[in-house]
Amino acid sequence: MKKALWLLCIMSIIGITVISTNLVSDDVEAKIPSASSYAPTFKDWSIYFSESMNPDTFTNDTVAVLDKHQNAVAVTFEWNEDNTILTVKSPENGYILGGNYQITLSDKVETMDGKNLSTYYTHSFQAVEELPKIKNKEQLLALLKERMELRPQQLYSVDETAEAADSGEEKPASNDSSTSETNVQVAGIDEGDSVKTDGNYLYFARDNDIVIASTNGNDSKVISTIHEEAYHMPELFLHENLLISIGRTHEPIRELHETASANEKMTDSFMPYSSQTSVYIYDVSDKANPKRIREFTMEGSLTSSRKMDGFLYFVVNNHPPYHYFREEGDLEDVDIRPFVKDTAVSNQGQPVDFDSMYFFPESTEDQFMLLSSIDLNNMEKEANVETYLGASNQLYMSENHLYTAVNKYVTSGTDDKKDIMIAQPADTEIVQFKIDNGLIKYNASTVVNGTLINQFAMDERNDTFRVATTKGDMWREEAPSTNNLYTFDIHLNPLGKVEGLAEGERIYSVRFMENVAYMVTFKQVDPLFVIDLQDAANPKVLGELKIPGFSNYLHPLDDDHVIGFGQHTELVDVEWSKEPQVRQRGLKISVFDVTDPANPKEKFTEILGEEGYSEVNHNHRALYKHPDKNLFGFPAQLFELKTVQKGDAVYEEHSFVYEGAFLYNISPETGLTLKDTITHQTQTEDMRHPEWESQMKRMVSVGETLYTLSFDQMKVYDMNEERIVKTIPFPQNEKSYYR
Repeated sequence: MKKALWLLCIMSIIGITVISTNLVSDDVEAKIPSASSYAPTFKDWSIYFSESMNPDTFTNDTVAVLDKHQNAVAVTFEWNEDNTILTVKSPENGYILGGNYQITLSDKVETMDGKNLSTYYTHSFQAVEELPKIKNKEQLLALLKERMELRPQQLYSVDETAEAADSGEEKPASNDSSTSETNVQVAGIDEGDSVKTDGNYLYFARDNDIVIASTNGNDSKVISTIHEEAYHMPELFLHENLLISIGRTHEPIRELHETASANEKMTDSFMPYSSQTSVYIYDVSDKANPKRIREFTMEGSLTSSRKMDGFLYFVVNNHPPYHYFREEGDLEDVDIRPFVKDTAVSNQGQPVDFDSMYFFPESTEDQFMLLSSIDLNNMEKEANVETYLGASNQLYMSENHLYTAVNKYVTSGTDDKKDIMIAQPADTEIVQFKIDNGLIKYNASTVVNGTLINQFAMDERNDTFRVATTKGDMWREEAPSTNNLYTFDIHLNPLGKVEGLAEGERIYSVRFMENVAYMVTFKQVDPLFVIDLQDAANPKVLGELKIPGFSNYLHPLDDDHVIGFGQHTELVDVEWSKEPQVRQRGLKISVFDVTDPANPKEKFTEILGEEGYSEVNHNHRALYKHPDKNLFGFPAQLFELKTVQKGDAVYEEHSFVYEGAFLYNISPETGLTLKDTITHQTQTEDMRHPEWESQMKRMVSVGETLYTLSFDQMKVYDMNEERIVKTIPFPQNEKSYYR
C-alpha cells in the first residue's frame, strides 16, 4: 500500500510537471490514445488534439485513410463540441477484412487561432474480425509489446469498488427437503463457498484442509479430513459423490526455465509463475476415505466460479511475465502462453493452444483471461479452455450467458515524448459469452460509463441486460461522481438509461428484481432509489428514501420488502472541517417497505453494537437463510466505544464485546426479532479481541437443526428448543506455509 501511494505521488509530480510544460508550449499535438495496430472492420477512430481545431481545414486532402495501394477510403468526419476530438467514421460497408490501412493527418490542418499541427501524424492498422484469433507466437509477442508499452504511461485513479454479493440457488442431493443452501445470486446457479452440505454430511474448508462431518443431530461427528500441502482452498462445490475444491497453489506446472543471465533454474520463490488456480476433485462415496481423482490447474488468479447443470465454470486472470523475459533476452526461448494441467489427459502442464486464443482488438489489456468448464458427469473428458487477451474484475452468470466486467481507463495526453497518459475516471467493458453445456463462446461486448460495485450490479432477465455504475470519484468536488443505470437487449445493444443520480456519492449496493432495481448510494446519508424497469427502453426513478447509514447488501424478503445489511453512521462536527464527518458505528439491519414504490419506507431497523463488523457486508455467501422460514443468520463482531482523554488529546477507544452468530426472525409484519445468539468464543473479562480459530464462519441447517462452524469446532443447535445440544471439536488445523 505504501509503495502504491509513493508511486501515485511520484506520478502526480510528473503529471504536474508535464502539464506545466504543455502550458508554456506552442506545439499543437495530435494523438489516438491507446492506439492498436489491429481494429474491427467497423472501427471509428478518435483523434485527440491539444487545442481546439478549425474543422474547415480538415478536408480529404489533409485527412485520409489510405489502403495498401495508397488509395483513399471513403470515410466521414465528426467533431465534438469544442473541436478537440475528431472521429473518423468507418466506411459504410466497413474496412476489408485483413486489409492494411494508414490514417494520415497533414501538418497543414489548423487550430481556431490559425496555428498548424506541429508534425505530420500517421497511424497504421490491420482490419480484423471482431474477435480474431492469435495466430502464432510472433503475433502474441507483438500484441503484448504494444499493450505493455502503454502501461508505464498511464496513471490509474483509485477505484472505489468493494466486493459484494449475488442471488440464486442450486439444490444439492439431500435426504431432507429442508436443507439450507448457499446464498447465491441466480436461482439454479451455484457459487463456491467454504461450506457445502448434502443433508447427510457437511464439508467445511479451513484454508488448507477440508473437514467432513455428519449432520445427524446429537450423533453428529467428524468423519475425516482432507489435507493438501501448499494449497489454499477457499471454495467448495458438491456434485453427487464428487467434492470439488478450488484454490491457490504454487508448485509449477511448467518446466522451470534457465535464464540467460544466470545458468540456474528458477525456484518457487520466482514470481512470474507463482500464482496458480487449482481444481481438485475428490470421490467422497466413502466419506471416511475421500480420494482425489482429478486435478485441473491453470496459471493465474481466480476471478470467480459457478456450477450449473453438471458443469463447473470459472474464470482466471493470468499476467504473463513479458517484461522479465524481455529484459533477460529470453523471449525467443520461453513460451509466454498460460500453461494448463488436466490430469484427465496428461500429468504434465501444457501451453494453451493458439487455436483457442483470441484478442479484443480495441482492448489495451495485457493479461490473459482464461474461461474454463469441466463436465462433472464425465471425469475422463478434457476440460474446455478458451483464452482471451483481456482481463476480468467481476463475473455474473445467467442461465444462458456468462458476463465479465473489467475497468477500462480513459486516458488523455498527446505527444509520446512529453506527455504522460493521465487516467480519467474509469469506465467498464462488459463482455458477454454464450454458454451451452460447457461450451463458452464470445457473443457481444459493450462499454458503460463508470465502474461496478460488485457482481450484483449486473443482471439479465427477460432478454434484457441491466447494469448499475458509479462514474467518477465522490471526493472530487470539481468533478463529482454520479450514479447510473443502463439497459441493453440480449445482444448488448443499448435500450435505455438513467444517469446523474446522487451527485457526489457512490453506489454501496444494488439489487435487481423482476421489473425493478433497488440502488443504495452514500456519502453522508443513505438514499435508497427505487427504479422502474418495466419498460427497459425507459427506466425511471419511482421513489427515493434518505436515512442515516448505508446498506452493503440487499436481500429480497418478499415482493414488497427488502432487507438491508450494512452500517449505522453518525455525522460528527470537527474543528478541522466545515463539513461534518461521517463516522461508522454499529451494524445496521433494515427492512424497507416498497409497497408504494414512489414512497419507500424504512419500516423496521436494528442496530448492533456501538461499532461492528460482519462478513455479510462484503460477502453475501456468509448469510444463512432457513429454506422454509424467514429465519436469517450471520456472523458478527461487536465493540463498544469510550472517550479517552490523555492531556490535550481526546480520542475514542473501542473494546471487544461479542463475536458469534446472530439469528433473527425477519417478517414484513413484525419486523426484526432476535431469536438467539451463538458463540464459539471462551469469553473472559479481560478479552481484548476474539480468538481467531473460534471466529464464526458459516451456518447450515438440516431440518430444525443448525450447525455453526468455526475453524476449531462445530456446534449443534436445536432450533425448536433453542439450545446447543452438542459441541464437536475439530482436528487442529495444520497451518500451511502458504497462507
